Amino acid sequence: MRETVDAMDDKTFELYMKYHLAICERPDMVGVTHHSIDIVKKN
Repeated sequence: MRETVDAMDDKTFELYMKYHLAICERPDMVGVTHHSIDIVKKN
């Protein structure tokens, strides 16, 4: 994961951090990052 984050440009890192912090702020989502699959659609 470290290599992936290090390779992100500033815009991608900002989006990743928004996602990460949103997950961290929700008690019902604690630990979900280890046991989920994110399905996203590129617009």
